[in-house]
Amino acid sequence: MANHLTEEEQIEAFKQWWVGNGLKLVATAVILVGGYFGFNGWQDSQQAQAQKGSAIYTSMIDSLTTQTDQPLSDEQKTAIQASADQLKEEFGDSGYANLSALIKAKLAVNAGDLDQAASELEWALNNDPADNIQAVATLRLARIEAARGNAETALALVNDQDAGEMTSVYEEAKGDFHIMLGHYEAAYTAYQIALDTEQTGNPRVTSILRLKLSEAKPAANSGLEQPNETQGES
Repeated sequence: MANHLTEEEQIEAFKQWWVGNGLKLVATAVILVGGYFGFNGWQDSQQAQAQKGSAIYTSMIDSLTTQTDQPLSDEQKTAIQASADQLKEEFGDSGYANLSALIKAKLAVNAGDLDQAASELEWALNNDPADNIQAVATLRLARIEAARGNAETALALVNDQDAGEMTSVYEEAKGDFHIMLGHYEAAYTAYQIALDTEQTGNPRVTSILRLKLSEAKPAANSGLEQPNETQGES
């Protein structure tokens, strides 16, 4: 049919079609092209953010490990704290933020501020950490709770966590907490599991576990266990 239209009629027909459909095509093209470049821009932005976070974290670790035989200076501590805070604020949904919270907790423990250390670890645990970070943070928080005199809270934390590859250190912690509570039989069992699942092959680690195991031996402590358990129940 178009072959029978004059040139003017074809142009007029195109104009009419353009009014009804042309703008839609342009809009679709803009969305598609913009979406393509927008997605690539988003990818570039994400990569740039990841690189920035990595650089900050690497710098922080370098500050922690440059002079391992000497204590950190006040300037180094301030710089590390600032980097950790930046990672938590600007990269809160990344693993770097959770790791920086663990570092801040470590510095707080070294400074004797157990409350601040617990706060940092709780932040990491509430910030959707990866499984391995969650296991480490939970164990450290349990140790802090025990140091604050909350052995039952500490025991509950490690009992509720899937330790995975950290089974040995978790069982050792359980044994320590049971000892604090006077539960020698439970402590003995935990230390035995810790010894059986120890994988590092470090002679010092196995020696410590064997020592703890011998000290928690029920036969040697049977006279102490019952009074402590009774006291805990009263």
